[in-house]
Amino acid sequence: MLHIDLSRLRRTRTLPLDASIDPDADLWTGSELRFSAAVQVSGSAVLTADGGVVVQGSWRAPVRYDCGRCLKELDLTIERPLTVLYTPDHGWEPDDTDVRTVGYGDAVLDLGDAIREEVLLDVPRYHVPEDEDGHCTECGDSVERFRYVAEEAGAGTDPRWSALKALQTD
Repeated sequence: MLHIDLSRLRRTRTLPLDASIDPDADLWTGSELRFSAAVQVSGSAVLTADGGVVVQGSWRAPVRYDCGRCLKELDLTIERPLTVLYTPDHGWEPDDTDVRTVGYGDAVLDLGDAIREEVLLDVPRYHVPEDEDGHCTECGDSVERFRYVAEEAGAGTDPRWSALKALQTD
């Protein structure tokens, strides 16, 4: 996983960060994301003056999608900057769950949960490829074909409204 040796960081004040997280790692369990390769994390960890840790760099995730139009499999790479701040805990428990803390006596800092959170918040759940001409970049079909359900002449109400019609009281 992704660990920082805090005793070494306290001696050197900064450490390089270069790691990968396997696509089938337990970290991704329940995320519903599919990766075609390992998620890469790079950057550095810096010790702050008050004993906290700042991790800065970037992550790169090769995500496998099913096209939102033609359902063909797509492999896209999402890359985003990464900044994670760990404040010294000084023996108190923060009320805000977004505040990450590091204890003075801690020997190792596990970045796994922070990286998981960053990736899950930034990777889009769905991908619908479209070129500038309005065609699916995978199958070549016109995007208009996927946007609307063709109405049959004289069919009356669109069948997609039937669930709402069942709820109607008047």
